[in-house]
Amino acid sequence: MTAYRIAVVGCGVGGMAVATLLAEAGHDVTVYERFAEPRPLGAGLLLQPTGLKVLHRLGIETAALEAGARIAGIDGRTTRGRQVLHLAYSDLDARLHGLGIHRGALFRLLFDRLKRSPATLVTASEVAAIATTATQATLRFTNRTAPVSVDLALVADGAHSALRTQFGIPHRAPVYPWGCLWVTLPDPQARFAGVLHQRFADSRVMVGALPVGRRPDDPAGTPCITVFWSLPARHIDAARTAGIAALKANIGRHWPDLAEPLADLRDMEQVAGATYRHVAMPRWSRDRVAFLGDCAHGTSPQLGQGANMALLDAATLASALAQTNDIASGLAMAEAARQGPTRFYRQASHLLTPFYQSHLMPLGWLRDLSFGTLCTLAPTRNMMLSTLAGVRRSWWHTFDLDADGRPDLPLV
Repeated sequence: MTAYRIAVVGCGVGGMAVATLLAEAGHDVTVYERFAEPRPLGAGLLLQPTGLKVLHRLGIETAALEAGARIAGIDGRTTRGRQVLHLAYSDLDARLHGLGIHRGALFRLLFDRLKRSPATLVTASEVAAIATTATQATLRFTNRTAPVSVDLALVADGAHSALRTQFGIPHRAPVYPWGCLWVTLPDPQARFAGVLHQRFADSRVMVGALPVGRRPDDPAGTPCITVFWSLPARHIDAARTAGIAALKANIGRHWPDLAEPLADLRDMEQVAGATYRHVAMPRWSRDRVAFLGDCAHGTSPQLGQGANMALLDAATLASALAQTNDIASGLAMAEAARQGPTRFYRQASHLLTPFYQSHLMPLGWLRDLSFGTLCTLAPTRNMMLSTLAGVRRSWWHTFDLDADGRPDLPLV
């Protein structure tokens, strides 16, 4: 195998995973992070069987299972109590499950794993531009005078990447008009354990409660949930300005059962906001630059796939470079393996998100009338479950499971 000099831009989920795998395969890998101290951005998240397989490859799946909360399925209801979604991973295969985990806990596991690898981490180094030729990529920084030239630059700086526009690759990356506020709160009695809970009122109101295990900074290990409150992105600042009492009243009015955990919400500093982009790129590389994760194919979080897709990109790319004789062939192999699934999830997210986050109220009514029935019919239930579990290859095909009950994914 040829050893390459590789730069990774971004110390997020995908960046840390790909840097670790490539460095341990013998490449000279440097991660450039714009913050002086890398830190997690975002809420608790749901790892699917696909993402868990990559954590298994990295040797941190067991630690993740200990830190997080096992998720058996989804229970979605209207605010009046009518069940809209009832999906159990076990109906697809008894060995499957999800894992709710605090983003800080996942970050710590991946960051510690990165530090145990031969990769180098350079902080406080924001990449302002990348120039690429057929033989090298050159990184230029906002706060360093000397550029850096490498054999391959991997851009993993998220859905809001400013580098994506520099390479003449046609793409779309509009900000989705809806976002969310989120907060992680104690659930000491584990009242919300085992299931991702959601509550809906037409298409304009969505509240979620995801069990995420323990906080990484809590030695007591108190079970926690991450509560999500959907709202138009343009209203996020106004909601923060309105204050904690108004936020708790809004959430509590739609879901009174959250009153107990919301009692621990005392300050808007506990609450974070998030916006999203629907990113579509026809190809993810040009010469010696490649994109992965949300930077290449970001979606709304409705299908719960973002971190999983980034982990899959990382594992696939590392394997492809190990199995080919040159960078161009490795990038082509990785992209061929990943384009089908990511295309499906991008299209499915674009189709389904307005049923949950939009001003198109009739879509919410249609969801309430039909989705519960669709969950009971074998063909549509299996389609919904395989989509949730991350194992769809396309609208017509799924990945099989291997002998250990893990998704049998190419190059992963």
